[in-house]
Amino acid sequence: MNNLARIRVTAAAETVIKKLSKAQIPLYGLKKQGAYTTFLVKDKTVKKVFAIFSHPCYNVCVIQYGALRSLLRRAAARVGLLVGALVFAVVVTCAQAFVFKVQVVGSGAYLSPQVTAILCDSGIAVGKLYKDVDKPQTIAKIMALPSVTFCSFEKRGTAVIVDVECDEEGSISSTRTPLVSPVSGEVVNITVICGTPRVQEGQAVSRGDELISPFYTDGEGQTVGCLCVGYVDIRVSAVISVSAQSEGDEGLSSALAAVNLYSDEAQITSYSVKTVAEGVIYTVNFTYIHTASINMQ
Repeated sequence: MNNLARIRVTAAAETVIKKLSKAQIPLYGLKKQGAYTTFLVKDKTVKKVFAIFSHPCYNVCVIQYGALRSLLRRAAARVGLLVGALVFAVVVTCAQAFVFKVQVVGSGAYLSPQVTAILCDSGIAVGKLYKDVDKPQTIAKIMALPSVTFCSFEKRGTAVIVDVECDEEGSISSTRTPLVSPVSGEVVNITVICGTPRVQEGQAVSRGDELISPFYTDGEGQTVGCLCVGYVDIRVSAVISVSAQSEGDEGLSSALAAVNLYSDEAQITSYSVKTVAEGVIYTVNFTYIHTASINMQ
């Protein structure tokens, strides 16, 4: 009986029985409720029932469909909701791929027209699809503007936020210099935010070698000056000698602990001990990481 629909019509019970019997429509659960008569018919005959009582003098409606049809109707409604949700998600995703706002913040916000123009040249503009850009080169162009000491930008939703910081005290000339190595060793990592890297990982460098240069090459092959911003991690090999009155655990521990004067993360590679007139001398070979940076404050 799960495929039965309950119908309500403003007609006498006798009229309902007579009309449905004439149309050979099975009738179940007939009830008289004041001016209304309710009854059950098979779902597939509902349209016929409405056709029979189509005259304006009859007020006919479905109180409840059968369980199967109700289930199908709910499923259809949910499909509509799911399709709508899917369409909404697609629209939102597509919208997220576009840029609808470019905002310049920080002490350099007054440079917004110049910054916006640089971003536009890089393909970032309001109303355009946000695509992969040469971020280091774009930042370098912005940092080449007068007094700019720092720049970064990111896309948040449909907006591109650009943080520009400026130094109004005229100290740019002293910082627009290359980063040179203060030590000799092997480059283990190089991070360049602005400028041109002059070394690569695994390369040996000497004290005074240029690590990052204060310029970049634009899309037309022109060299443009800018601030150097970045840092380089260099593995340095070093040796230290520590004297002790005699050879033993205490003297060795003191010698090994002396490398911490260079770095808490120093790695000891070897050590030796030599007897002298005053006692012994421990020689410890070790490596440590020295980080050289510029304009990273």
